[in-house]
Amino acid sequence: MCRSKKLTINDKVLLCDGDHLKLVALRDVRFFETCGNYSKTHFSGGRLLIHKSLSYLESRLPEEMFFRANRQYIINVWHVEDICSSDNTVIKIEMSCGKEWISRGEELSCSKAE
Repeated sequence: MCRSKKLTINDKVLLCDGDHLKLVALRDVRFFETCGNYSKTHFSGGRLLIHKSLSYLESRLPEEMFFRANRQYIINVWHVEDICSSDNTVIKIEMSCGKEWISRGEELSCSKAE
């Protein structure tokens, strides 16, 4: 990802994970997950670990497509299937890929349904 410009919803990005290079449309990215100074990029067709922090990604990604769910995840709203709230403090986010996040107050925890 180039450092100079904000990405748009129609952009594609070249993701590099060691020897693996993959050209991915932003609309195909489901979510980003923090892994220290790296981020795991989950997209239709796989996932790659890239050497970019979530803070850096957040500054480059289009706000109309991505939101920072918490310190660990940036979610593509186009892949959100459902959002429900059982009370004022618990929110459940269901993704098109089967992932679910449960938020209790500030923290979101991910339940893996792969």
